[in-house]
Amino acid sequence: MLEVTIDDLRRLLGSSLPEPVLVLTGGRMEVENAAAETAGASDVITRADLRARLDGEEATDHELKLIAATLTTGVVQRGG
Repeated sequence: MLEVTIDDLRRLLGSSLPEPVLVLTGGRMEVENAAAETAGASDVITRADLRARLDGEEATDHELKLIAATLTTGVVQRGG
């Protein structure tokens, strides 16, 4: 089963891209610039949205695990 992992979210948070977004493309999670709009890619979450969910707090593994589980559910429900 395809899932969003803590590592995926940490890569998104640490990205050097100006407007990074975690996308599902080719059966895997990738971090891309929001402007890239890769054909067939499905947005999962932007860094700005992830930071908003963290509410300005430090990203702990526990918080990221909960967010990853919620995002995984959304991906599965969309048929990802």
